[in-house]
Amino acid sequence: MARTASGVDLVDLTVPDDGEEAEPRIARLRGAVCALAPRADQEEFSGRAADTLPVADRDPFRTPYAVVHDGTAVGFGVLDVQGYLDEIADEPRRAVLLRGFYIGAGWQRRGFGGAAIRALPEAALKLAPWAEVLLLTVNVRNEGAVRAYLAGGFVDEGRRYFGGDAGPQHVLRLELASY
Repeated sequence: MARTASGVDLVDLTVPDDGEEAEPRIARLRGAVCALAPRADQEEFSGRAADTLPVADRDPFRTPYAVVHDGTAVGFGVLDVQGYLDEIADEPRRAVLLRGFYIGAGWQRRGFGGAAIRALPEAALKLAPWAEVLLLTVNVRNEGAVRAYLAGGFVDEGRRYFGGDAGPQHVLRLELASY
């Protein structure tokens, strides 16, 4: 669990592979993130946990997270150590990919997105201690998200990814060496 000064935690939502049920807190948070949605104009870019959490559960390379404030899920995202990294990373084996990240519509504009972005490096390194870079793709039309990621320390080096369903995306990177 990564915690920020603003009281936001990134809580790993992985369930046991052995068929056992998730512990009660994790089960509750999984249900809560599935009830969250970004604003309607953002959903095409991030999807919803109700759809992306089951995909993450089936993929051993993906780790779903809840963004939690005071015990309440306010957002969701997935860290992926494989995905399409071979298409966007110079060294895919040294990278982690953030995907499907959003803050629920009712929780936006309270600083939770920025706090979660600042907590991502610790979560990425806990998941993949060998990683050197955290990457994400963000649609070129999603200007608010681009600003938030850049304010959180990500850098746009001018690369684009054209494999997304909603059109061209910026490839943003955050070096993990300083964390």
